[in-house]
Amino acid sequence: MIGMRMNAFNDTGLGEPEQDANTALIELDKGLRSAKTGEQCEAIVRFPRLFEKYPFPILINSSLLKLAEVFRTGSNFLRVWVLRVCQQSEKHLDKILNVDEFVRRIYSVIHSNDPVARALTLRTLGSVAGIIPERQQVHHSIRRSLDSHDSVEVEAAIYAAQMFAAQSKLFAVSMCSKISDMIRGQATPASMKLQLIPILQYMHHDTFTASMVNELCMELLASYPAVEFVRVTLSALSTLASATLLDVPQQVALLLRYLQDDPRLSIKRHALHLLYSLARRGAHLWPQGALNNLIESTTTLLQDGAGNTDLLIRTLDVIEVLSQNAVTCDANMEENSSLLQLCLNACYSPDPFVAVKAITILSRVACYCYQEGLPAYGIQDVISCLESLIVLLVLDDKHLHQLKACLRSIVKLCQSQPSHCVLFVDAIGSTLINASAENSQNEKQTVALCEALGAIGSLGENTLLPLLPDILIKLKQTSHVHTKVMLCTLLFQTVAGGYEWNSECLEAVNNVVRNVDGWAKYRIARSAARYGHHTIATEIFKGLKETVASEQLHFWLSGLELVTKAECCLMNKTEGEDNTNKAEIVEKLNGAIARYASACASLKAASTPLRSLQFPSEYSKLRCEFLQSIAQLLHSCISLCTAPPPAIAVTVVIATKDDLQRYGRVTHQLRKSAQDLKNCAENYQKLYQSAFDADPESLANIRALQEICRLLANSLERVCGGPSISMYQQQNDSVNFHFGDSVEMRQLARCCAELRRLAPSCIGGESKNGAISHLRVSCLMSQVTLLAGGTMRLPIPRYFFQTLQTTSIKLSVSPQPRVLGEPVSVPQGSQLALKVEGVLRHGRRASLFRSVAAVCISISTTPPSKINSDQKDSNMNELQQTVTPHRDFFACEFLLSLGVPGSTIVPPCTVGANTVPSTGGQYQITASASILDKDGNVWKCGPRSTLPVRVHEEPAKRKLP
Repeated sequence: MIGMRMNAFNDTGLGEPEQDANTALIELDKGLRSAKTGEQCEAIVRFPRLFEKYPFPILINSSLLKLAEVFRTGSNFLRVWVLRVCQQSEKHLDKILNVDEFVRRIYSVIHSNDPVARALTLRTLGSVAGIIPERQQVHHSIRRSLDSHDSVEVEAAIYAAQMFAAQSKLFAVSMCSKISDMIRGQATPASMKLQLIPILQYMHHDTFTASMVNELCMELLASYPAVEFVRVTLSALSTLASATLLDVPQQVALLLRYLQDDPRLSIKRHALHLLYSLARRGAHLWPQGALNNLIESTTTLLQDGAGNTDLLIRTLDVIEVLSQNAVTCDANMEENSSLLQLCLNACYSPDPFVAVKAITILSRVACYCYQEGLPAYGIQDVISCLESLIVLLVLDDKHLHQLKACLRSIVKLCQSQPSHCVLFVDAIGSTLINASAENSQNEKQTVALCEALGAIGSLGENTLLPLLPDILIKLKQTSHVHTKVMLCTLLFQTVAGGYEWNSECLEAVNNVVRNVDGWAKYRIARSAARYGHHTIATEIFKGLKETVASEQLHFWLSGLELVTKAECCLMNKTEGEDNTNKAEIVEKLNGAIARYASACASLKAASTPLRSLQFPSEYSKLRCEFLQSIAQLLHSCISLCTAPPPAIAVTVVIATKDDLQRYGRVTHQLRKSAQDLKNCAENYQKLYQSAFDADPESLANIRALQEICRLLANSLERVCGGPSISMYQQQNDSVNFHFGDSVEMRQLARCCAELRRLAPSCIGGESKNGAISHLRVSCLMSQVTLLAGGTMRLPIPRYFFQTLQTTSIKLSVSPQPRVLGEPVSVPQGSQLALKVEGVLRHGRRASLFRSVAAVCISISTTPPSKINSDQKDSNMNELQQTVTPHRDFFACEFLLSLGVPGSTIVPPCTVGANTVPSTGGQYQITASASILDKDGNVWKCGPRSTLPVRVHEEPAKRKLP
């Protein structure tokens, strides 16, 4: 026990089971009731973590009421920590149910004789201003405390006034005159005036108040020329102008006047900072001529030399933000424009910061011209300057950020004009070969060059192919692991354009794998699998799976080895051409199917509660099902020759009125294969809808595999006829699908294009609805050979390996049974009020690809006769509500009638639900959540919560004789 501190509040540690909300709250409540101040403080500071872990209204309401009671009865020291909790838990305050009681306990301290206690009360009330913006008694207390003689209380009142002014229009308007009088008053100290001026930025609720504040601020600028007053006043005016939008032109003109006329550097820097914020607000709000005035001041700074470099960089920052707007680019794209002339002069500045800012602006104007189909003036100067800057910035290890900015500009130019790719690949490639890698900073620069080459290489076919010898040379020269991984990725990307591996490239990759650590090997194998080089990935995963210490990691690597090995089976070239070697194709398909089945088992064993491998498992399972479907299709095609139609085929045709039955059992087999492929396409659609956090390339990969299934099903329907789906509609859907421009998706796009070319068509005198002939079946076999004959490489999507965005939903359904596992009892004839609460949880990168706009809650009830049945009840009660999360929290209510004739699920204030007769017994209520993004797409990735409910009959009341 030496050196170990026992924790009375039992935080979750290594190997300890996670506590539920009630247990954690009880332990914290014990700490609040402790007689020791230290334990009380420790309990208080743990509440924000509890709110983040269990952000449900009942717990938050109970916790904050307890803290309010501590604030009312505790010491000032404890009140400080309660204040900190309220400030840190701002997004959870609106979940307080008993707001009046909470405010009453806090507000009671305002009558204390201790000015420090009153100050803490004011600050606490200010921190919760979002839930009590219109409390008149609090407004009165703030106004009264502003006249206090104690400086601590006055500063607290100023803080509370600023917080309430940001939330309440009534308070801001009523306090405007009071704040103005205090600022103008001679008795108010200068330090206090500096604290009062920021309150004026919230006085924008009506025109009269905003104009009065503007006049007051202009008076302050004239009366108080000190640096601190000018900075604070200009900030208040800029914030006020951003809120009203009408005063933006006047504010920009005011800031430009201070930039040009005020000799103090701090004022100039602050004016540029405020101009930057107004530029981000929108360049279209700036008055005419403002940009020209800014350019004139920039030209003057550029001529003055190095003394004003900082101001020059800040000014170029403002112009760079303005150049992001199409209005600025359209007004300055002519050859003689002042903006282009300024940037052309500045891009040759000896200061790299100035040069990079200028070339970024020129690149944005050029990209705008390319996108609009207009001539880009001075583009040759831009290209030569970018090439020179890359060489210069690589030589100096202090300008990594500037190097990345130049590389981003290069990538954007290549996206807008693909003809520039060859020039920049040559320039970056030569710089990469000549760059030294002596320290970690140079390694970062080399990695940045590799990333830029990868981005440019994904824009076109064979873009990086001329760079292949240089990449091999650099692989032998470099000694840094990260650089080797990036160079191997470039090598995989280059060979992925449909080329075969030669001995020199394979030897280079093998040398790298032998000399790097396990994590670098995994990254190389992951890149190889993503670009379809499964042979290399298989060998690396095979060696890695025996070197890990965790059982889950062993199964994960084993699953990856089996997945890549299955694809290797399909990539092996057949000896014959087209479909002449059917036995070998069948053998390859069977081998791949067996390995995919084993991979699904390994991935399932690698899953843990903290790291669910749902997407890799489902992706592998669907791939296995698809291979099984095309294997069965191949057997069905072969059976056309081995199983001729029976003698009663004509009788079957007459009985079924189906002309295709004359071909015998092959018709039924082909139709079954078509249905299997349609089911596989539907399952891919379900996988697509469940991948809310997937990157766009991974989603495009799923759509492409779904498209392959549809194309094969469409071909089968042409041959054996289809029941109801229009194949022409499917063809139109296929044409409208956009695969994307990445290297991986181009492989799948070529595969789909080849499938369309090989698809059977209506030939000669054959029926338009379908005819099974050897010629048309051979077209189907050619399609199967394309998919399983070694021509197609399946790129494993990024989402299979890593998740860049994480979004999860936690549901809470009430009421809950008193004993876990037992059903909730409901008397027959009564209604059950069901409340569903949920919390959205985000990872480190929230809303990277898409964000949550609303959550759709679905409630379904399963009657007793259908609980253990696999068949879905078409008359099952189901209802949905769409709710918009507020600060990642949402709640909705339903009213359920069970066990009575004509029972239904009725949400509050909702009518028109379908009624289904039901009887008493044990029902199963299922609540599921789906996500709606801002584009209106539905993502079925939410959890499902099940609640058993028992409907029982109440005993009949005895009648009195």
